[in-house]
Amino acid sequence: MKRKKKNVILEREKKLLAKEVTKVQEEMAAALNSFSDATEAELVDYYTYYYKAHEVKHSYLIKKLKQIYYKN
Repeated sequence: MKRKKKNVILEREKKLLAKEVTKVQEEMAAALNSFSDATEAELVDYYTYYYKAHEVKHSYLIKKLKQIYYKN
């Protein structure tokens, strides 16, 4: 019974992390698109930092997903 409950929790966590990865990828794409349209230095800086922050978050989420998948 405990094992089944643990598997359900892991599956839920996998789905949530996968959803979050997709969301972050979409935000990175939007930042890249906005960056290419930016003409002012401040906006270029903003979109650069925004993209980089999401890139770090993406790496973290992928790492967490790998830990969950390879743990089983």
